[in-house]
Amino acid sequence: MHPCDQLLERLGVRYPIVQGGMTFGSDGRLVAAVSEAGGLGTLGTFHYRTFDKVMVEVERIRGATDRPFSVNVPFFENNFELVEALVRRGGVRVFTLGGWFSKEVAALKVELGLTVLVSVNSPTIARMVVEQPLDVLIVQGNESGGANSHYTTRQLFELISPTTDAPVLLAGGQWDGADLHHALLLGAAGVQLGTRFFFSEESPLHPSIKEQVIGSNVTRPLTTTLTPVSETLNMRFIHNKTFKKARGAGDIQEIFQDKEQVFSLSAAFFEENRKPLLIYAGTGVYKLERLETCQEIVSSIVSGYQAAAGADLPALS
Repeated sequence: MHPCDQLLERLGVRYPIVQGGMTFGSDGRLVAAVSEAGGLGTLGTFHYRTFDKVMVEVERIRGATDRPFSVNVPFFENNFELVEALVRRGGVRVFTLGGWFSKEVAALKVELGLTVLVSVNSPTIARMVVEQPLDVLIVQGNESGGANSHYTTRQLFELISPTTDAPVLLAGGQWDGADLHHALLLGAAGVQLGTRFFFSEESPLHPSIKEQVIGSNVTRPLTTTLTPVSETLNMRFIHNKTFKKARGAGDIQEIFQDKEQVFSLSAAFFEENRKPLLIYAGTGVYKLERLETCQEIVSSIVSGYQAAAGADLPALS
């Protein structure tokens, strides 16, 4: 069985397309739209902070689709407590864990039949989780806008995939059907996309910011810069005047030493703003040409795969 078939079977989705949780870039509307289109929508939880706020978004998802979706819980203080509350009180059964998988989660998985995806950004982190009973492993390279290391997506796949029997998703720089075709040829199970969904019609990013970025690409395609935010982590930012000023002043590293400053930075994503922001994005941001719905994005990836492969993409009804 090809890893793609394993993935579809384990997740119960139509297509091997997963939306990244993006920490600050997802909400119930976006997640439901991706899942309804046939992918796996993923709700980021870091910025909601509390069980009650996360559950508001979970209920929005459930009210909009009956398709599978995931809840992303990254590595942070009291992360297991949030998972346990979402499982026992919220009825959530699919999780994407960012760089961790504890014995307590493993016990919950056995008890209640959870489906667990784990995202890793280095071989070191992978070694800490591959022996756990995970269902899907996501390798996130430094082409992504989110927290990453110095490894590219291809490097991570080649280093990590031989160490696990779980289907592996490529994340970082993934954009279209040609990327999905390439991923499956490599032996990966599918792809995870962040930036393309972040700039979709349904994402919580303010329309004025989406218009600004798409408009910039018309005259001068945007690039991104991989930037250290701590001793072990990098982020990728759109290379604009605001980024250059912040980098020159040494502000980026300072911001990411303080969680509250990170929250303040990201809060600007959801407000009207006609000036360039310090904004995370993957390497594919230059490809943004117009505002698309999640259905259009998924359909485009599927048709692009068919054109590249000369064959239909496996799908579950």
